[in-house]
Amino acid sequence: MKDKKRNSEAPASTDVDLRKTILEEPEDGLFTAYSNVVNLDWTLYDIRLRFAELMQVPNDESSTWINQHAVLLERVAVRLPWHQAKALRDMLDGVIRKYEAVNGELKPLKLAAAPDMPTPEP
Repeated sequence: MKDKKRNSEAPASTDVDLRKTILEEPEDGLFTAYSNVVNLDWTLYDIRLRFAELMQVPNDESSTWINQHAVLLERVAVRLPWHQAKALRDMLDGVIRKYEAVNGELKPLKLAAAPDMPTPEP
């Protein structure tokens, strides 16, 4: 009975300073993924961030350079509770403001048109 009471007691402090909390990586390493597209969906409880890579792939019927099409290859999805999503928003806002103060405003990217391909002479 004494053990049950001890386990159910609240810790002395519920404040956790993440800057001082020990950070560990799994023995088999940390999963990483590249993404150049992000989307999201949500529920009452959490937000799911979906990370994908926009890339060109050849058509199955004719796999040549000219017969490619764009696909979104979903790489990873991360689900966050709402309060963590808000913390992420604040962190991103802070780091983007600092980046833009040094490097200038981030503007939407524009993709250049494909170059004209030279036709080989017969």
